[in-house]
Amino acid sequence: MGGLIGAGVPLLLGTVFMAVGLTLRRRTRRLRQQGAKARGTVVRFHTRRDVDGNGTMYSPVVQWVAGDGRTVEAVSPVARNTVGDLRAGAAVTVFYDPDNPKRMLIDGHDGAALVLVFCVLGAVLLAAGVLVFGILVA
Repeated sequence: MGGLIGAGVPLLLGTVFMAVGLTLRRRTRRLRQQGAKARGTVVRFHTRRDVDGNGTMYSPVVQWVAGDGRTVEAVSPVARNTVGDLRAGAAVTVFYDPDNPKRMLIDGHDGAALVLVFCVLGAVLLAAGVLVFGILVA
């Protein structure tokens, strides 16, 4: 029985990681394909402590004019531990949901690497779980 639990843990974790990665990818793809596109400006950075409290995470705050003429200011859902190549005053391209402009992503700052990490880690854990399960059943 303990062996089956040993196979179940990577299967469960792999499923969770894969689901998160695919959900993030689908949301990003939907905004790129169905959302509105605008030129915006990074106006500042929203900062917060990282998960373990030892570092700072930076999320760009972008301002743009939506298709209906409203000025929108939104915090990127993607936070990084460095400001990177974005600076206050930088021009960026944003994709946003016209019905809810706060749902946005910054082109080139959309967390694609994070999506890849979640999907690869999920696939590795799923494969490990299937392998362990196969060994236990054989």
